[in-house]
Amino acid sequence: MRNGYQTRVALASIALLLTATAAACGGDSDDTSTAAQATGGTETVRVMMYPAQSYRLPVMIAQQQGMFEKRGINIEITEQPANLQGMQGLTATKSDVGIVTVGTLGQGWQAGAKGAFFCGGIKVLQTTLMAPADSTLPSTAEGATWQEVLQALKGKKIGIQTPVGSGLQKIFAAALEEAGVTDVTYVNLGGGSSAAIAALGNGSVDVAQLNPTGTQFVLDAKSGKPLLYMSEGPTTYKEYYGSGWVGSAEFLQQKPAAAKAFCDVIDDALGFIRDSANRETTLDMLVKDTGITEPVAELVLDQTYGDFSTELPKDTLDTTFDAYVKLGVLEAEPKPSYDSLVVLPGS
Repeated sequence: MRNGYQTRVALASIALLLTATAAACGGDSDDTSTAAQATGGTETVRVMMYPAQSYRLPVMIAQQQGMFEKRGINIEITEQPANLQGMQGLTATKSDVGIVTVGTLGQGWQAGAKGAFFCGGIKVLQTTLMAPADSTLPSTAEGATWQEVLQALKGKKIGIQTPVGSGLQKIFAAALEEAGVTDVTYVNLGGGSSAAIAALGNGSVDVAQLNPTGTQFVLDAKSGKPLLYMSEGPTTYKEYYGSGWVGSAEFLQQKPAAAKAFCDVIDDALGFIRDSANRETTLDMLVKDTGITEPVAELVLDQTYGDFSTELPKDTLDTTFDAYVKLGVLEAEPKPSYDSLVVLPGS
């Protein structure tokens, strides 16, 4: 309890400091405030991301187009360790920011990892359940309900993206329980797509969780059978917030102007990505950064970015935190909430 109390005090101090320094994150992209104006020079921000993931694109486009430089930020990109949760990875890689789920942030915070959402990311969990191409398991594309898809997983080996006991695993387990399924075997394949794709190919798992761009790679290659886009099924995926940009307590406290500028840049980059006039430039970056083919990049661009937003809606987040406590993903104390786990620079 003492660590939890100290964490709440630290985050409250961060919030007070940020209130006095900058305008709200995710606001008007014409705001000319920059990290350079606040510090008199360029601020370096170390960004942790998994390779070949669609959420990387706004960062990569912004770097290519000079958006970070314009706002006085120098970006350093480091790879997130596949065997660590996001908050642990942030510490291990000495990164300032990364993108993590609500459950991952909450679990890390309750374990003593000081940090907070400071910018929105993806409104839902973009997880697709994929089986080998020759699988006879039911799929929603073939007319099955999401309940029927999940019920068919009883006794199966399921490749998951984080260790058993992590927030994402508990959320998935809750989704299975919603369909009356508890008897499954979990195989941790890590957060990248390559291990999941390989596991489907060699038959070591019956089903694997995939996220963009891995989902679209499999769809284009017709090397897997999509069973269910989880956000169109169980409550734990359909109605709760997905993931956001999280900053370490040190970063948010010491570089609030850089935090605000980073979020503003991400908002600008999303506007660039959604502008059809920039489609070829955006596709080229997707191909270059992820190694996927242009047809796969076309699918990613068309299927994924509608779920992206820099907003952090208080009602949705509080509903998600409360639900995750009830599901056992998070502990009741210290209480996870918008007020304790969201710090908007300047709000």
